[in-house]
Amino acid sequence: MSDGMDKVEQIREKLRDVIDPETGINVVDMGMIEGITVKGDKAKILFRPTIPGCPLIAYLVKQVKSAAESVVKDAEVEVLT
Repeated sequence: MSDGMDKVEQIREKLRDVIDPETGINVVDMGMIEGITVKGDKAKILFRPTIPGCPLIAYLVKQVKSAAESVVKDAEVEVLT
């Protein structure tokens, strides 16, 4: 079980490299990551954009998924509204 927590922290650190192009601040520090869960080699990330309908949501989701998949085999990003 501690391996899952280690992966959560590893993913959180990788997500610090995902920068919102409008603000220049990473998605973790902006509070856009509501939660990260890991089961085996699959992660689920709860992502909340700063504004609904943000034109950068698709770009940011792709970046978040890619960053998480540098730690686990598969990542799902759920966009919260």
